[in-house]
Amino acid sequence: MRETAGTQTNVSQISKGVQTIKTGRMPSDSGPCFVCLKVDETEKCEACLVFFCRRHKVVHRGEKGTCFPYKVKFRGNLGRILVATRNIKKGEVICREVPAIVGPYSRSKPQCLQCFKLIQEGHEYFCEGCGFPMCNVECGQGRYHMEECKVFREAGVRVRVEDAECFDVQYSAISVLRLLMLLEKEKLAEKAGTNIDSDYLLGLSGSLMDHNQERREAQPEIWQFEEECMVDFIQKKCKLADRFSAEEIHSANGRIMMNATSLELPETGYGRGAGLFPIYSMMNTSCRNNTKSKVLPDHSVEILAKVKIKAGEEITNQYMTPDKPTFIRRPIMKEKWFFDCTCPRCCDPTELGSHFSSLLCTRQKCGGPVVSSNPLDNLSNWTCQLCDALVSLETIRNTLETSEALIGSPAPQDGPVEHFERVLHNLAMVLHPGNYLLLDVKQKLGLMYGNIMPYTMNRISTPVRERKIQLCHDVMESLSKLESGLSPWHIAMLTELAKIHDPDICMDNQDPGGRKGMMLRFLLKDKMLTGATCLQLLE
Repeated sequence: MRETAGTQTNVSQISKGVQTIKTGRMPSDSGPCFVCLKVDETEKCEACLVFFCRRHKVVHRGEKGTCFPYKVKFRGNLGRILVATRNIKKGEVICREVPAIVGPYSRSKPQCLQCFKLIQEGHEYFCEGCGFPMCNVECGQGRYHMEECKVFREAGVRVRVEDAECFDVQYSAISVLRLLMLLEKEKLAEKAGTNIDSDYLLGLSGSLMDHNQERREAQPEIWQFEEECMVDFIQKKCKLADRFSAEEIHSANGRIMMNATSLELPETGYGRGAGLFPIYSMMNTSCRNNTKSKVLPDHSVEILAKVKIKAGEEITNQYMTPDKPTFIRRPIMKEKWFFDCTCPRCCDPTELGSHFSSLLCTRQKCGGPVVSSNPLDNLSNWTCQLCDALVSLETIRNTLETSEALIGSPAPQDGPVEHFERVLHNLAMVLHPGNYLLLDVKQKLGLMYGNIMPYTMNRISTPVRERKIQLCHDVMESLSKLESGLSPWHIAMLTELAKIHDPDICMDNQDPGGRKGMMLRFLLKDKMLTGATCLQLLE
């Protein structure tokens, strides 16, 4: 977890290193490890001059021997964050990390505990040690399942899967048990001071935040689920009450919930899985971040620079897509991850000049942008930046609700294009041109012009072509303020602009990038088209 929710700073482990940095008494030939910040027995990298300890030397370089351009720093209330050790080029790999653990979601259908393939009715192979259905002997003896299978055997656990189509609580504690056993090994290795490069125990998983106190109060149903399906399973069925307390079990699941990342698995025939990446989890979140990450087929995660990042600049991740305004985005992050985002976009009433949440002042001869007086407080009133008029929160809410109702209520005589153009006209006096509701309508119109009857590319007039170009540029200009690099919507609009200049661009592929499907999903969601009509357009 990034932000203050990201890592639970272990003061006893890093205070010595932080104090040495502050006082400046550290010798030039020694320094804090670039990951754990400890100063004991570190060595300097000859190539990039950062320091690492024995344990974390293994994660300093990539497969080709190149130093990864990041290090961990301790920064005030944010705790540990990642910063660039040198200038990073756009598209450059910043870090590649293998997961500390992988495992199924807590609510999973029966699936192989090694490769995540879904179990089908009539499945024939079951693990000889514990009875969990597995793909074959190879998966049954796989490295992910091996340790827990030993626990099950020793406890006499024999699993029986009754229904392959339904959520099975026997899978709920698997990932938690795997993390508990990892934490146990990391503690033993830390105590013994052993060099454990070959086991890839980074000793970082224990520093991740679990938010147990907040979760217990805000999510009583989930807490009770953990008690029944995780604590009871591990302590009673697996007979591990002496090894793992209820609090430790809740804490392990909290760390997974707050920090784990979904694995990229094939859409067909596979269940769901998540991986825990401690270094990746140290990245602070920003609603206009500078990286993008992808989980590779081997379940490792790769962090890439979306833009140029200067030496010393913070390396940031993004929890949510940027298509929601601050007053919607921040409460979601608070509810799901238990932190209040204070990134530059969240602190700026204009949302980095995009006016993504702004309205327009309705006072005579004004029309200035109306923004939140305090975007970090969802109960604050709003103010016109031009005439300083105060607008009540109730007025803002009513205006947005009325606007949403208008967008979702097409006139019987209007087609989707006519309806959305009428919406833009009617709301132009109350919503800022960059407002998220208007921008969403512009995106849809940019996709519809040239793609649906009677506005296909071979039928539209020059003014309609120019309108399509204007809409696409408006969308890209707004989104470029909210998201660095190329976003999916940016690519969608570029594709539409390319079709203006070369109508034959889609001859070989009638739906490049699935844009037609994207457009139809919007129209179906907005009840502008029926399911049957959407199927006809896709044929």
